Amino acid sequence: MKTSLKVTKLTCEQVYNLWATEPNLIRLMDLRPDTEFKASHIPGAENIQSDDIVSEIDSIGERLAIIIAPESTELALTKQLGDRQNFVFMSNCHRWVELNKPLAGEGLQSTIFNFKKLKGVDMRSDIIFHQLFESESSTYTYIIADKKTKEAAIIDPVLETVDRDLKLIEELGLRLMYVLDTHIHADHITGAGEIRKRTQAKTAVSQDADVQCVDIPLEDGQELLLGDKKIKIIATPGHTNTCLTYSFEGMIFTGDALLIRGCGRTDFQQGSSERLYESVHEKLFKLSSDTIIYPGHDYRGQTSSTIGLEKQFNPRLGETKTKDDFKKIMSELKLANPKKIHEAVPANLACGKPINARSIHPQVVDGIPEVTCEDVLAHAELVESKKIRLIDVRRPDEFNGEYGHIKGAELITLGPDLTHFLENGDRSQEIVFVCRSGGRSGTATAESIKLGYKFTINMAGGMIRWNERKQPVEKLN
Repeated sequence: MKTSLKVTKLTCEQVYNLWATEPNLIRLMDLRPDTEFKASHIPGAENIQSDDIVSEIDSIGERLAIIIAPESTELALTKQLGDRQNFVFMSNCHRWVELNKPLAGEGLQSTIFNFKKLKGVDMRSDIIFHQLFESESSTYTYIIADKKTKEAAIIDPVLETVDRDLKLIEELGLRLMYVLDTHIHADHITGAGEIRKRTQAKTAVSQDADVQCVDIPLEDGQELLLGDKKIKIIATPGHTNTCLTYSFEGMIFTGDALLIRGCGRTDFQQGSSERLYESVHEKLFKLSSDTIIYPGHDYRGQTSSTIGLEKQFNPRLGETKTKDDFKKIMSELKLANPKKIHEAVPANLACGKPINARSIHPQVVDGIPEVTCEDVLAHAELVESKKIRLIDVRRPDEFNGEYGHIKGAELITLGPDLTHFLENGDRSQEIVFVCRSGGRSGTATAESIKLGYKFTINMAGGMIRWNERKQPVEKLN
């Protein structure tokens, strides 16, 4: 009597849900030839030789082996694996691409697929969608277009990859209409200004952003046309006060407001954990569960998520988290400032034009820009002329006490006096803060950065080190 072998399969949708939500419970074993695997494969999959399949499955313990192999070999493999219960096959590998799921492989600089919703609607052949990646800042850039008219928009371009992006746009025969930034970035310089200079595209950003060359200031609920399709603007402040989410044909581009299993920080650039929670829960989580989320960054190789998955699994903002839970989580992060914040923010306020407004170039130590007393002395003329303001944050008795003060320094004591000064001051002014040993001036520097100051610096070691170096001081007689 012949024994009937049954091949058990999971759909691509089922595999993706396991891969995206419970990666520790599965092991993806790709049995295709090495050349095919290297060209493209599901992220996290392992290239396994057929001869090794039995021992590999026996070694995975309680995990489930999902086998990716040509259909012609499935019966033979099933016979080889016998009565083992911890393996299944993935049905129709090509459908993974049809569903717009991420791939990895040699030479893949972007994730380029036709778009399809997960509810079984017809293939989307009327739009163009490209996801591109900049590795230094782990930034995603997106190109979207109406396939009929070839009208396109680019979202969150990075200055260093403008040539790459424009080449792709040219190759695709697209007419670039808009350059869209989701917010004023602190970790990279936008390519918006450079693209604007080299094309006819118009730049667009939140109306709350004080950007010098913006063509279209955007507000909540506004719409931009790509052919007969619409990009809808959703204001989602919280990471910064200028954050926007762009909605287009079942996709949303969230910038740093909502990341895959995370969100952007809320401790600078007028950020607010309360506002971010409200933006996500009252606006984004009200969208359809199958709405696909494309974030501004990812640091773990993930490319997309859905509203449904983030509502269920986001550890900061998921449906089980209250606003107070979220505020507590964000207050305890204690993150260092982005490395490029002092360069990127002022440049992005000028549409990506790099600005070298500093006279003194600091080193960043624990998130605080610092210079030595020798650096300050070398720029004494600029201090005296007030091009660089030297703010001494000590008490009046210290200012004229044992260690004296530096010529040209202004006394503004840390506390209410300094807070009032910073809240009403020029945020583009270059300022060096000084105190007795560098502690209070470091606090002043951090406070100024949170208030949006672009060029504030701490003098390391304070007046103690200044005196140790036998630098000139002034005291009242």
